[in-house]
Amino acid sequence: MKQASSLLSKLQASAKLQQNAAESIRSFAARALGAQESGLSSILAEAASAPSTSSGADVQLQQTRNMGYAYARKTSGKDYVATAHAQAFGQTQLTDYIIKTVPKYVKMAVVGPAQSSVLYQEPTIYTTPEHLVPLMTFLRDHVNTQFKCLIDVTAVDFPERAARFEVVYHLLSPRWNNRIRVKVCVDEVTPVPTISKVFNTANWFERETWDMFGVFFTGHPDLRRILSDYGFTGHPLRKDFPLSGYTEVRYDYGKKRVVSEPLELTQEFRYFDFNSPWETLNR
Repeated sequence: MKQASSLLSKLQASAKLQQNAAESIRSFAARALGAQESGLSSILAEAASAPSTSSGADVQLQQTRNMGYAYARKTSGKDYVATAHAQAFGQTQLTDYIIKTVPKYVKMAVVGPAQSSVLYQEPTIYTTPEHLVPLMTFLRDHVNTQFKCLIDVTAVDFPERAARFEVVYHLLSPRWNNRIRVKVCVDEVTPVPTISKVFNTANWFERETWDMFGVFFTGHPDLRRILSDYGFTGHPLRKDFPLSGYTEVRYDYGKKRVVSEPLELTQEFRYFDFNSPWETLNR
């Protein structure tokens, strides 16, 4: 009888714990949904130097702003999945969470229809080369992020900028069904640390970025060209690379092999005139 009574007590206690947990989840989801409906989508971008209007709950976020990190946010407008995690970590909430958790790794954060983050409403995190590896490790391993999949690494060339290259990393969290972009801005001579030890797939992605843009990745185990020939000159996806290139490859019937030689008809203008690229043409 004592054993039966003890077992019954344990079962009742377990059932009560499960009921309390379910009520807590429902209450948490309701509060999160209420907060989202009460005007989170009306929050606008604020400069890092803007005067503080934060309540006590946002002290840590205000400290992040005071450290000089730009901050912007806007809700994604997606329908929230009816789970506590989805309520707590929508696109805007995810960005807020990352900023509050690892503020020194974040240079700027953008969510919603701002700059290039309009595509699929994915948040974009800007960081610096020295903070790239620890930020990627955090995004991969933290229980509330779980970005285990590196989808792509590429770059964008902005010749008019001092830091002309934006190296772009696309991450996917299969566990939480979230995506995020991480960007690093560098000039032609500033290297970017490899993340091939964090994500194995970065190996060939970084080789392609080096081949096409000339962004150098320090610590890479095998940074060779991957798309162009071994003796290729230049980086084809740079904006100042001529459309005709510098050499041509053809089959030489006399030598019975493929040869690479300088172009007979070269492109006259190899650099952009951003003010008026057509005024030098004969009319």
